Amino acid sequence: DIIINFFLILIFFTSLSFAQIYEDIVELNDGTIIKGVIIETKPNEYIKIKSDDNIFVYQMDQISIIRKEEIQGYLFDDPHKSRYFFAPTATPIGSGNTYLRNTWVFFNSLGVPFGENISTEIGISVLPGAGLDNQLKQFSYKYSTDKNYGNWQSSFGFLYLGQIEFGGGFIFGTFTKGDDDNNVSITPGLAYFQNSDEGLKFAENLTLVYSGKKRVSNSLSLISENWFFYGEDLFIISNSGLRFFGRQLSVDFSWPFFISSGSSTIGPPLLSFSYTF
Repeated sequence: DIIINFFLILIFFTSLSFAQIYEDIVELNDGTIIKGVIIETKPNEYIKIKSDDNIFVYQMDQISIIRKEEIQGYLFDDPHKSRYFFAPTATPIGSGNTYLRNTWVFFNSLGVPFGENISTEIGISVLPGAGLDNQLKQFSYKYSTDKNYGNWQSSFGFLYLGQIEFGGGFIFGTFTKGDDDNNVSITPGLAYFQNSDEGLKFAENLTLVYSGKKRVSNSLSLISENWFFYGEDLFIISNSGLRFFGRQLSVDFSWPFFISSGSSTIGPPLLSFSYTF
């Protein structure tokens, strides 16, 4: 039943994301054209149309024609373009784009920009029955350079997930080519682990993350994120899915696969909500 409900929600959001979007066009007798949304009409007397932040009132005898026109292009940007599902893009959060994120219901985080180039995220789990000391804590930091060299952008940072006494993370550099709607990224990094007894230890082999995003409508992007953990046996987490988004809210849905040299299995579905304010 849970799986069926997931797919019903998925179909609903997908149908909304491909809906055509129209705006009102008012053409006056003098040839002036106003584009926006008609917010009030009094038959045979006047109309009110909102265009950007302005509201205009026109008498009906001033108007030559009123029609609707499909909007070309996108109405808004992806509000969470600084990351894929978990892996970073090289794009920063950006000033004025602080966000709250909830993942798998029990993990909440806050993304905070510092200027145009520095991005941070702090988070904590709310696992039932676990005290504050036993909850998972998260902190990440990313510095993004300006785009250059043929629309490439780079960023460098780290992630930590765990508790005060023990945990692990990832030191990385991300290199992204493309724009905020359509891009590919490669993220080489080195995992590390720490505990109070043995201190800090680094993995012997690099981890590589290959990610990409393709915007297919005004409010839907396809995302693929693939983690390659190199060692004696190659281990891969392949995670592809969808991002539904509006001006401030986004919903990520995917279903990861875990692949090793000897076997493969499907993981729990990812469901994540983010709200920019």
